[in-house]
Amino acid sequence: MARTITAITLLLALLFTAGCAAIVVGAGAGAGVYTWVKGELIRSYANDFTHTEKATLQSLDYLKITIDEKTQTGSETTIKARQSDGSPVTVSIRTVRYDMTEVSVRCGYVGYWNRKNAELIHATILNTI
Repeated sequence: MARTITAITLLLALLFTAGCAAIVVGAGAGAGVYTWVKGELIRSYANDFTHTEKATLQSLDYLKITIDEKTQTGSETTIKARQSDGSPVTVSIRTVRYDMTEVSVRCGYVGYWNRKNAELIHATILNTI
């Protein structure tokens, strides 16, 4: 009986929230959802800027991605790097709020973005954090 009530409650909750994009997106935001925009794979991390930046730098080092340039302006850091095959990597880290950062990763050349490598970098960052 208790299982039936629980199943019905979950089903009703699913039906009521299925049409509400804000609830669906809000629920997924903390669950590691990526956004793919114009060759950039973007993900939010529930960590402060300093911690996320450190994890990103450690991840690039672990993946043997050579950092060519690192610039910081205000609450954003941009890292220009290259993979072992010479293809470019650009990583941007920015503060969303005091306990949340957003990291965007772009791998490859214009028109030939490498989403799998960007996913690998994000997975490594997540594992480092």
